[in-house]
Amino acid sequence: MRIGWLFGLLLCVGLCGPKTVCAQTASIVLTDDDDPEARLLLYDALEIYVDSAWKQSVLPIHKQPFLPVGQAVPNVGFTGATAHPSPIWLRLRIQNATHRPVQLYARINFWCFDSLQLSVVDPVRDSVLTTSPVLGWRTPVAARPVADRNFTFPIIVPAGADRVAYLRVFKMRGTQVIPLVLWREAGYKAHMPLGYLFWGGVLLSLLFVALMSLFFFITTRDHIYWSYMFCVLCLIGFFFINDGFMNQFAFDAQFWLPRQNIYFLFPLLLFYSQLVFIRTFLPLQRTPARWLHRLSSGVLLAGLACLLMLAGELWTTYSPGLEMVFSRLFVLLYWLPMPLIGAFVAISIWRRYYVAAGWLYLIAVSPFYLLNIGQVLANFGLIPTYSPLVDFRWYAVTALFEVSALTFGLAYRYKLMRDHNDKLLSNQREKERTSYASEVQSLALKNSMLQEKERIARDLHDNVGAQLALMITSLLHISRQADQMPVLSGKTARIENDSRMPRFADELRGVVSYAREAIRTLRETIWAINQERFTIDEFEERLNQYVNRYVQQTNGLEVDVQVEGDSGEPLSSVQVLNFFRIVQEALSNVVKHAEATQANVRLMVHSDGAFHLTIHDNGHGLNEQVNPTDEQHYGIHNMKRRAEELGAQFSIYEQNGTVVDVVRQGDSRD
Repeated sequence: MRIGWLFGLLLCVGLCGPKTVCAQTASIVLTDDDDPEARLLLYDALEIYVDSAWKQSVLPIHKQPFLPVGQAVPNVGFTGATAHPSPIWLRLRIQNATHRPVQLYARINFWCFDSLQLSVVDPVRDSVLTTSPVLGWRTPVAARPVADRNFTFPIIVPAGADRVAYLRVFKMRGTQVIPLVLWREAGYKAHMPLGYLFWGGVLLSLLFVALMSLFFFITTRDHIYWSYMFCVLCLIGFFFINDGFMNQFAFDAQFWLPRQNIYFLFPLLLFYSQLVFIRTFLPLQRTPARWLHRLSSGVLLAGLACLLMLAGELWTTYSPGLEMVFSRLFVLLYWLPMPLIGAFVAISIWRRYYVAAGWLYLIAVSPFYLLNIGQVLANFGLIPTYSPLVDFRWYAVTALFEVSALTFGLAYRYKLMRDHNDKLLSNQREKERTSYASEVQSLALKNSMLQEKERIARDLHDNVGAQLALMITSLLHISRQADQMPVLSGKTARIENDSRMPRFADELRGVVSYAREAIRTLRETIWAINQERFTIDEFEERLNQYVNRYVQQTNGLEVDVQVEGDSGEPLSSVQVLNFFRIVQEALSNVVKHAEATQANVRLMVHSDGAFHLTIHDNGHGLNEQVNPTDEQHYGIHNMKRRAEELGAQFSIYEQNGTVVDVVRQGDSRD
């Protein structure tokens, strides 16, 4: 807020500051002590006369009463586009106190004049010594007394002589501001290259910023860079026209619009392009102040109306009355973006929508806009026409300051946008990586499910399927025997049937036993796959139930079960099912083939994934070298496959009986 008060105070000082008091005019005295390259100061040396009678000759004007200007840059106020504005005469007295002739150059640092003519009068003889051709904005540079983009008149003052220079100025439209400077020959020749160097650096710097903005727009597609590039290009056009470069290097382009309308084009575009830029730099369309954004859209249409007024004279000639109306309307619409831009900045800061961006814009554009506002106030005679208000070098410096500040802000915005895009890209890559990992995990899970289905199918086929097949075979056998029984009558048949009945009953009891065994096996399989995790204690309890019910009670084999490890150590359903089937198959082999009376089942599980399962009986032993592909050793083959699924090594050997050994080493760790 302090910065805002500071700018307000500076503006008030400019508005309320005391005007320069007119003093008696004095002559420009040339001495040998003067710096030959310094500009001659015209303060208190200029006089002005408004020629309402439209006199063309200098001699009648020579006798008229001139008023002291009191400023280096005279200003008679705003004239607009009145039908018959009056010419202005400036008078300057020069005394050569040296002993040699002095070559001077009177330069008007502006190009948009309808007519300019310089006359040199000998005050002693009241005679006109020289009169220049009438120059104007329609005069090519090559046809001027001095090849200059603006208007320069040579003046020769003999040694010890006095001369009076009269400059007649006529300008149909706009303000009658005449930025007149006076140089010695050496100063003029030294100043001109420096001036071109200065403006070349300014225009090239602005062009570089415009190209960078174009690059940012192409890479980001953010409209703020397009609008900023438009602003900078309009600023380039503003300086290119107002400092006379179009008049020198693009002379025919001045006539693209009728009369001097090209002079108003780029300042108009400059102000309205700033409005376009502020709408994107401080966007309010999604805030409670959206009404201002809508109002600015209407103002942009007003700018289009101004362009139509400037171009309308290509097709028709305005009557004096219509031209007066259009002139006043144009002046109103010409400056309309300025208060609207100020409203954007004020609301953005006051409502705290874009505080940092608002202050940055205010600081950046304030010097340039203060010069423009000061020029307007000077045009209406509210403040003196200070030299910076009509010296476009000051406008160039403030414009470079504005562009530098805004470019820094937009470059920082571009960095934030790039960082944001990099973050989004990184997040997207992380999501893709996570999605890929999830897909891999899903595929692994599906593969695991397929393997699990394959194991379940194998269990059902190897156990339940075999038992059901045996039941079917037994039932078919009993059916065939029943079909072969002769149909007899009487007592003989009953005797023969009664003799076969006990055998049929035994076979049917066997079928029932097979059915019970199939149901038991199916229940064991369902139990093993019914949940994903088991503890060691749960597995030991279930294994003891199986041994007690189906091995010890049924076959009389004494079995000792020992499961060691952390009681809470989890076992997967795959591990439990394979452990159970290996123990089941090994004990079944002991019962069928080993003629043993005792067996030991021991399982040791470690936290690193290692385990050791052994089934040891005291029978006569089973040699591992027996071919496991033989039908009678198919169970050994199944145990090997289950051990491989567990990632373990399977072995079977004889050592005081038969030993089935399943060992898995722990996972390697750093």
